[in-house]
Amino acid sequence: MEKVTARTLGAWVITVNPRRTDVVSLLADGHAGGDWCVAPNYRSRLMAAGQPILLWVSNRSGAHPARGFWGVGTVLGPAVDMRDPDDPRLHVPTEITTLGEPVTATECAATAGLDRLEMLRSPQQSNPSVVTASEWSLLRARLERAPEAPGLL
Repeated sequence: MEKVTARTLGAWVITVNPRRTDVVSLLADGHAGGDWCVAPNYRSRLMAAGQPILLWVSNRSGAHPARGFWGVGTVLGPAVDMRDPDDPRLHVPTEITTLGEPVTATECAATAGLDRLEMLRSPQQSNPSVVTASEWSLLRARLERAPEAPGLL
């Protein structure tokens, strides 16, 4: 993938691993916003208030929900250093509403224009991941059909 720029960015993606986070409770709450950890790199330095952000759940197993996009929202500010010597990561403030039904990884892989999503090609990448402007256009159209999402987009 090319380097992310303001022109190529569609939306940021925060990936949550159900083996490390209680995703069932997170999704049941309806709200997955707050401060999310992101790697200190050029991408996190591009994060700014008002940009769209998506929540991706990885590694489906057992009672965990299907792999895919489970939330949509907005970045509320830049990624910041929490000044914790034991935590070198940055934290980005977000407002994310969870969806009742995801846009699954299977659906994305079967959809022209979404079949090359970064989360499908490089599932081990650190936060933040990204969807391109063209991918975001397709995802946004799909998300607009979700009952929870129209007011968020």
